[in-house]
Amino acid sequence: MLGAILGSLLGCSQKLSDLSDTVQIAALGYKDAPITKAQIAALPYAAIQFKWGDGPRVLSTLAFAEADELKWVTQDEAMIVTQHGRLVRTAGFNYDVTYTSNLAQDPLPQLLSLWQQGEPEALRWSTEHDWQPGYYSGYQALSRFEYQGTEQVTILEEPVSLVKFTERVTYPKLKVAQENTFWLSPNTGKVIKSQQFIGPGLPAVEITLLKPYQ
Repeated sequence: MLGAILGSLLGCSQKLSDLSDTVQIAALGYKDAPITKAQIAALPYAAIQFKWGDGPRVLSTLAFAEADELKWVTQDEAMIVTQHGRLVRTAGFNYDVTYTSNLAQDPLPQLLSLWQQGEPEALRWSTEHDWQPGYYSGYQALSRFEYQGTEQVTILEEPVSLVKFTERVTYPKLKVAQENTFWLSPNTGKVIKSQQFIGPGLPAVEITLLKPYQ
C-alpha cells in the first residue's frame, strides 16, 4: 500500500532504495562505529546521531542555529533541520521534505507538561508538508500524541530513563497513517531521541541527541 502511495506521491522515476544509498554515501567512515562520551565531550559543536531507514548511523554536527531551527550536516554536506526535536526539513537526499507548516502550534516543545496537565485536545496538531522532487505541496497531516510510559534507552553506552510518547500521523488525502516516536527527558521535557517519518512510504529517521546546543 505504501509503495503505491510513494509511487503516486513521489513519481516512478526513482527507487526507494536510492534514498538509502544516498544516506550510506553520506555516512562513509561512520558505519555504526562506537562513539564514546569522551569523544563527544571533546567536540566543539553540538552533535546528534541519526539513522535513515536501514542505513548506518551517522554522526552529525550542528552547522547553524537560526532562532528555533537547528541545521545538522553530515560528512558530504547533506542536511537535516530540526525544531525542538522535530525533523522539519531535509536537503541533499534523493527525497526531501522541504516545508512543514504551523510549527508554532506544535505540541512537541511542551508535550510533557501538556500531558501532565491533562489536556488531551492540546496533544493534537495539524500541519502541512511539501516534498521534492515533484513539487508536491500542501499535504495535510493530522497528529495525535499518546503517552507510553517510561523506557530505558542506551545513549553513549549508558542507560537513560526517558518518557516515551507516540504520535499517530494521518494524511487524510492519501488515506494513510504512520507513527512517530519521541523519547523525552523527564526533567526538561526536551526530545532526546526520536523516530520520525518525513512522508508516506519513506524510511523512518532515527535521531539521538548526543551533545545539546547551548
